[in-house]
Amino acid sequence: MDKLEALWAREQIRDILHRYCKGIDRRDWELVRSCFADDHIHNHGDITGSPEDFIRMASGLLEAIPATHHSISNVHFEFSADGSSVETEANFVAYHLIEAGHPEGMPVETNGEATDWIVAGRYCDRFEKREGEWIIVRRNAFHDWERHDPARV
Repeated sequence: MDKLEALWAREQIRDILHRYCKGIDRRDWELVRSCFADDHIHNHGDITGSPEDFIRMASGLLEAIPATHHSISNVHFEFSADGSSVETEANFVAYHLIEAGHPEGMPVETNGEATDWIVAGRYCDRFEKREGEWIIVRRNAFHDWERHDPARV
């Protein structure tokens, strides 16, 4: 893989990571699904399974959360020798606004108040180039820290 090919691959991969964040924040589950291969394995919190398993969990969790904002930064790339796959590590910060009266403990304690829930961590992904396009074939998501505080709404 020459330098120009590597730069183009990096941009395509960043686009997929950003598409994932947009899909989650817009509740566009087809857009989220488009980021993952059919044989993808997703490890995120208590979920280990297919893209559909992850989407079922995420859509259920976010159904009653009116606002989220997912951001990606510091994407690190390690390409295979032949350039057909790449391991990435991308930092993320995910903000969630939980409304007053939300069910307690789902996902954090709120004491009945509007709550800001912030999660920061890493998406450790394996991408493969299939039929000329990059796609995520494995995700391990790690929550490095999180906090929840009363929201100022």
